[in-house]
Amino acid sequence: MPFDTTSARQLRAGSIRAQQRAFMEWVVSLPPDADIEYAAQCQLAEIDRRLPGHPQVQYLRLLLTAFAGSETTH
Repeated sequence: MPFDTTSARQLRAGSIRAQQRAFMEWVVSLPPDADIEYAAQCQLAEIDRRLPGHPQVQYLRLLLTAFAGSETTH
């Protein structure tokens, strides 16, 4: 897939639409036999490592948390 600079700019700007798109792309990229809960936990850990507490990714965190299980909250 070619790099989409518009999507990258929107995600950096923290738009909810861009965060929804990033979430959908993440879900679609998972293999059919993936453990979605574990994959979401790993993705949340990556977000927290790179952008801890960053307000522009909070909606994306919320979407991932819904799949990550009850013990993964921020």
